[in-house]
Amino acid sequence: MDKKEEIYNEVLRKETITKLLKYSNDNKYKIKLNYKDKLVLNTAFYPEEKDKELPINELEKIIENEEIVQCVISNRDINKMHDFKRYLYKQCKEVKIENESKKLKNPNAKPSKNYYCDITSKKVSKGNAVKRICEYLKIKPEEIITIGDGENDISMFEITPNSIAMGNSSKQVKEKAKYETKSNDENGVAKVLNRILGGK
Repeated sequence: MDKKEEIYNEVLRKETITKLLKYSNDNKYKIKLNYKDKLVLNTAFYPEEKDKELPINELEKIIENEEIVQCVISNRDINKMHDFKRYLYKQCKEVKIENESKKLKNPNAKPSKNYYCDITSKKVSKGNAVKRICEYLKIKPEEIITIGDGENDISMFEITPNSIAMGNSSKQVKEKAKYETKSNDENGVAKVLNRILGGK
């Protein structure tokens, strides 16, 4: 952060992002594009997003001129999100869903006002990012802790012995972590940091 230096990224192909933008626009999905330290979108669901909303032609220019590393597709209708996932698996084979709303995988999960899928290159994982950071800082995986609550956190749990799952994580995530803390609502991360800083 001090040097404003990017350590690692995997850029999405422009053709793929253009295809996802068209699909989102034609079928009334919100699409967010992440590049550099910026975020833009085609339609705002919430007032605080309004300043990031851009017309399609401007989003197309950004896709052409910038390196997009992630996009997020969302909709308030869970059935439309299942439709999107089928489209993605069939039409965009070089990308993957890195993270998604819990209810998209588990029908018993609580409903939400908005459902989403995070899309990245298939080469991307949090585990790979942790490896690059360790190499950059010249530290060993056993010298760090990793904390998470999603399936996309499993790849970093697998390379760090000090892995901690949040209390609200799924069974699969908890099984991959060495330790467990309280949930997000119970300040689980703060409890971990207090124990570490307190020498426990």
